[in-house]
Amino acid sequence: MGEPFTEYREVTAADPLRQGDVLEAVDPGATIWDRHLVVITADCDLAFDKHRGRVTCVPLLAEDDYLSEMQIPKIRDRLVARAIVDLQATMARLGLPKVSTHRLREWVGEEEPAEIVALLKLRDREAEAVRRSLESIRRMDSEALTLNEAVEALVDGQLMGPNPPKRENALGRVMPPLRSNYTQPPGDAFFLGSIAPGQAAGYFAYLRYLKQIWEPCIALGPKRQEVTYRRIARLRDKFTHALVQRFALVFMSIGLPTEYEDVRDLHSEVLEATFS
Repeated sequence: MGEPFTEYREVTAADPLRQGDVLEAVDPGATIWDRHLVVITADCDLAFDKHRGRVTCVPLLAEDDYLSEMQIPKIRDRLVARAIVDLQATMARLGLPKVSTHRLREWVGEEEPAEIVALLKLRDREAEAVRRSLESIRRMDSEALTLNEAVEALVDGQLMGPNPPKRENALGRVMPPLRSNYTQPPGDAFFLGSIAPGQAAGYFAYLRYLKQIWEPCIALGPKRQEVTYRRIARLRDKFTHALVQRFALVFMSIGLPTEYEDVRDLHSEVLEATFS
């Protein structure tokens, strides 16, 4: 069998710092935004010291962290909004006071469903329907420490509603949006299966978050002085170029207001008039 596929290659202490180098925080307690970084400073800037010692990087988030931090909230908001619309329709049908979407979501987090039902003075089947809606929203909005917990909360929450779907259908509202991040990643993310030896759990480079590291704080090999990062690998050229290209595209299409263009043109005209 051939060598396993990797997006990185190993480097030695003799190799200079370059674009695509993968850095790992020395501090084991570093946040997910600081734990692993990839250098995007151009090679020419590094070679000719145009960066003035400031190395620009973007974070490499473990896939579970990225999905939990960046994608689960979107799915949760969509599912909770749907449940709240259904609850508002039920409340309107029962002649209850109208409560805004924002306030309903807050209310569910502040009081137990049974207490809310009691305040609304509901009984029997009406009380049961509203209680189940409230419990559904509360469960989906519950705190989750891991991706698995978040997915289970979203699925369980749907199943707790007054008209629950089948489990496979509830799961189908959660998993396809998560999986699409691999097949069709957002424009501000770039997937890498592995970033260094022993680091093959799947990662997303998040391209909207920039971090600058002082170059002397990066160890390229074994060093005695104290550093905050050590280089652990380098992305292969094709992946480095693709990542940096994706980074550029994130900020390329930025529309500016016509007022800005008017002011810009005015300054140009004043300059011309000054020397006419």
